[in-house]
Amino acid sequence: MYKSGSKTDVGNEGFLVLKNINKIYPNKVQAVYDFNLAVRRNEFIVLVGPSGCGKSTTLRMIAGLEEITSGYLYIDGVTANYLASKDRDIAMVFQNYALYPNMTVFENIAFSLEMKKTEDVRRDKSGNVVTDSVGNPIKIMRNYTKEEIRKKVFEVAEILDLGAYLDRKPKELSGGQMQR
Repeated sequence: MYKSGSKTDVGNEGFLVLKNINKIYPNKVQAVYDFNLAVRRNEFIVLVGPSGCGKSTTLRMIAGLEEITSGYLYIDGVTANYLASKDRDIAMVFQNYALYPNMTVFENIAFSLEMKKTEDVRRDKSGNVVTDSVGNPIKIMRNYTKEEIRKKVFEVAEILDLGAYLDRKPKELSGGQMQR
C-alpha cells in the first residue's frame, strides 16, 4: 500500500490513473464499481453514460471532493487518494457555473489564483536561497505575483479558446463559453 503523496511507479500508464476505484456511500449504495482509467498528459476525454451511473462521482473523487472507498488514484505518478483537493492541481467545471457578473473573463479566471498560494524557497536580501542546517532550501508558501497570475490566465484562456473574450463580462458569452 502506498502512502498518499508519495511517488510510485505506475509506468507509462498515464498522467491521471485510476485503478480499481470503488465508491460506496454510507447507505451501502455503490456509485462506482471497479473503475479503471488512464489519461495521458494533455489528452482530452469525455465520460458518457446514463444519469446515475457514477460519472460525476468519479470526477468528484478525482478532484478530491469525494472520498474513494477503495482503489488507487495517481496524478502524475503520485498516489493522490488522500491529498487535499487544493494540492491536486485538478479543476472541475460544474454544470451550474458560478461567475461573477461584474467581473471580466480575465478577472473571473484570475480570482481563484489570487487566493491560491504556491510553494517557493526563502531568499535573503541579495536573492540567495536560504538553507537549513543541513543545506536544504527552506520552503515557504506565498501568493502568486500579478505577472504569474497574468501568465496563467493567458495560458488557461488559450487552452479553453477564450483568449478573444478576456475583456468581456459573463453576460456577453454563450453558455458553452461561460462553462469553459
